[in-house]
Amino acid sequence: MESRKTSYGQELKSGWFLPLRLAIFLIVVGVVLLTQQRQAAISTPFFIYSILTLVFLLSLALKLPSRMPRLTQFLVFLQIISEVIVEASIIKATGNITSPFTALFLMTIVSAAMSYQLIGTLLTATMASLTYGLVVLTGSEAELPRTLDLEFIKKIYSSNDELFYTLFLYICVFYLVAFVSGYLSQKIRSKERELRRASESLARVQLETDEILKHLHSGLITIDHFGRIIYFNEAAERITGLKENKIKGKNCLEVFADRMPQFSEKILSVLKSSQLESRCEITICDNEGEEIPIGISTSVLEDEVRGVRGVIGIFQNLTDAKKMEEKMRHADRLAAVGELSASIAHEIRNPLASISGSVEILKQELNPEGENQRLMDLIVKESSRLSNILTDFLVYARVKTPNFGKVEINRLVSDVIEIARNHTSYREKIKLRSESDDTTIYVSGDDEQIRQVLFNLVVNALEAIESDKGSVKIKIEGNSPIYTDQVILSVIDDGGGMTREVKDRIFSPFFSTKKEGTGLGLAIVRRLVDNMGGRIWVETSPHGGTIFKFTLIKYFKGMIRPEESEHDIEQEPLRTGASE
Repeated sequence: MESRKTSYGQELKSGWFLPLRLAIFLIVVGVVLLTQQRQAAISTPFFIYSILTLVFLLSLALKLPSRMPRLTQFLVFLQIISEVIVEASIIKATGNITSPFTALFLMTIVSAAMSYQLIGTLLTATMASLTYGLVVLTGSEAELPRTLDLEFIKKIYSSNDELFYTLFLYICVFYLVAFVSGYLSQKIRSKERELRRASESLARVQLETDEILKHLHSGLITIDHFGRIIYFNEAAERITGLKENKIKGKNCLEVFADRMPQFSEKILSVLKSSQLESRCEITICDNEGEEIPIGISTSVLEDEVRGVRGVIGIFQNLTDAKKMEEKMRHADRLAAVGELSASIAHEIRNPLASISGSVEILKQELNPEGENQRLMDLIVKESSRLSNILTDFLVYARVKTPNFGKVEINRLVSDVIEIARNHTSYREKIKLRSESDDTTIYVSGDDEQIRQVLFNLVVNALEAIESDKGSVKIKIEGNSPIYTDQVILSVIDDGGGMTREVKDRIFSPFFSTKKEGTGLGLAIVRRLVDNMGGRIWVETSPHGGTIFKFTLIKYFKGMIRPEESEHDIEQEPLRTGASE
């Protein structure tokens, strides 16, 4: 029903002919009024017709056809009747059968075809025929019968050939025009409905296609054969940091030249060669200048007539995949280190202890002086340093399974701060403090391992401050809106910061920026955090300041313990110094 109302309203909106018909009638009536004496017979019906036409035009302006189709149909019906009466008046005033305005009936019949079906048009032709016949007969000498029958038609035929054939011809023309116009109007309406359904179906398919492309996780870009961007989906916007509404229609070489020249070169090379290229990896830069690895594959858009129409490029952000690959390589290295550490522990550590002990005994018995004393002290010192390296090595390779329990993190942080104040790297003018967003925060983890992580990070922060003054803060966030089921701990210092190269390698085993560092301190920290189900990362700048952040699982009653680590080997005790 709703579709019928809409269709009928749209059909009537095509009634641009209404003002045109009114203008034609004004001209015709003006001519008649100027040339004929019987003005009253025409002016009154024409006035009524004009009012009805204006009412109908007002209904179109108020969009009544779509809201009140029955009322609109009634108005159209009244207008057609009034129009036939006006036409009959004009014909009667201009010579009846000899009137040149008889063709006005044809305009009414055609007009009716634009509002009604074939049957309605034929009924209008019938009404025009009866009215025309009545006007012609009343203006002739023929005597009107009480009923229209065959005898009356024979009488007209025998008495006045001209009258009979004129009536017969015009009535045939009326019905012929009614049939043709009604049939064509019905066909046009049918085709319009089919076209409307096809358009709606096409729009629906286009919408569904747009939705699919819009919500793809992969970036999608399409360019035409001129190199202009014609499509850029939401994933492409997220990856590149560019908005479709700002770059659509522009040349891709101009858009991507500054931050991602490899991207535009790849797409344009496919456009020039018109050949499908295999998937490859390239690097682009985001708005902040950070490099983003992406994998891109391209295909050519072409048809049989115009040839190459453009290029489609599909690309993905490989940052997470690269991190996963690095994590897998890291795990493989850990496995190799674990096997190696098990084999060298007794082979190196025990003889080293024997060497160090023997030198101590020789020092006591020989009481060396000068160069001999210095050399023996060097042997003891380097033996101790090598023993520390082996200890860190074993701790890193063989972290024991965390003994998960309920840990109050504020108290633990306070204990770590007290221990750190007794460390050699602490200076009195360095402000060492903590900050928490709640008085009591519980996490699920190993108490000793959390202490070891925090202690190593705090000592690293103290050592990063080269001057006598500075600040180190441990920040505890237990009510983060992002990490709702985790607690974030941050160790913040205002030291010299680090370069991007150092930041990328800071958690790698055996990487250190210190002269006497083993390069295993932060690697151990990372393993401990990973084993407790957390994550650690660093935020820093070459201009100064570093923040080490890591997460721990928030404790709640009845929680399930995270999966235990594969390693379950005795852990070395907490050392009172950072190894990084």
